[in-house]
Amino acid sequence: MLRFFRQIRQRLLAENRVSRYLLYALGEILLVMIGILIALQVNTWNEEQKSHDKKKALLKALSVEFNENLKQLDSVIYFNTRVVRATRKFLGLTLEQAKQVPDDSLRIWLAVTGYLWTFDPQNGALRSGISSGDVHLIQNDTLINLLFSWQDVVADASENEERHINAWLDNDDPVMAPHVRRVDYNTWFYDSSKSKFVSDYQALVVDPLFEDFLAERYGHILDAQKELEIVRRQNIQISQLIARELSPKP
Repeated sequence: MLRFFRQIRQRLLAENRVSRYLLYALGEILLVMIGILIALQVNTWNEEQKSHDKKKALLKALSVEFNENLKQLDSVIYFNTRVVRATRKFLGLTLEQAKQVPDDSLRIWLAVTGYLWTFDPQNGALRSGISSGDVHLIQNDTLINLLFSWQDVVADASENEERHINAWLDNDDPVMAPHVRRVDYNTWFYDSSKSKFVSDYQALVVDPLFEDFLAERYGHILDAQKELEIVRRQNIQISQLIARELSPKP
């Protein structure tokens, strides 16, 4: 092809047809420019397609991740709610009422107050998207801001979780050991073992230290629940925005 164009130029020059040569040269330049523009356009389209594929892959991974996070979060909130209810039952008992509650019921309530569930979200896709910069391929500013603030919101909730767990672990033995055996009420022993020694649940329930211990736990677990509800709302919002980004555009 290049040889063909060169022959045309040489023939025009040999025939001393300068005006036609100039016109031809201009046309050749235009053809080259058009070819370059087409090549640039194709390259741009390819890059845009690669970016689109990266964004879609990231959004799909984030969708799976945050859906799983929501399931785990709902489980933690459910078991924390059971802790709140069991603790409230203990705190609502009068001294006379406590004497009427069977030991088996008190044992179950006590086991439930000891639930120590924590929210440990999956953040692999999010961390990868942020570190690689692919998260900036997402053009929804609201979603971007929520993704970048996610780990801070989770960290705030984790602080409250740690507080209520440490309060239980640091204080349960001094309060309960004088009255009940750990084997009797800890959930990992609950259905498989029974202590060789006698537990006195009635004495535990009427112990003022137990009431103080539960009152503190009640406050800590409520604070943890409030923070987890904030996390849950943000999780749902992120999932909804991701689903909107993945839905076909009309």
